[in-house]
Amino acid sequence: MDIGFVWDEIKYQAVIKMHNVRFYEVVAAFDDPHGYSSVDPNGNENRWLWIGRTPSDRILFIVYSDQEIPIYRIITAFDAEGRWINEYYAR
Repeated sequence: MDIGFVWDEIKYQAVIKMHNVRFYEVVAAFDDPHGYSSVDPNGNENRWLWIGRTPSDRILFIVYSDQEIPIYRIITAFDAEGRWINEYYAR
């Protein structure tokens, strides 16, 4: 099954402005074979996070929902830091 991605345009524009993350980077980070997913640490139901590396060596923290499989709805994305980077390299 192929997975697709959607991102609310208003939220996407805000992420570009605040974090300089582009849609193509998020999609590429999901292709990272060393990337990993986890439940949303904030306890939001139906939200997950993905930590993955882009082809330009940027490690992104991506929050998404998979309620609409085969579509992942991207909620936000930004550069991973701290424990998330450490866990990425430890895997």
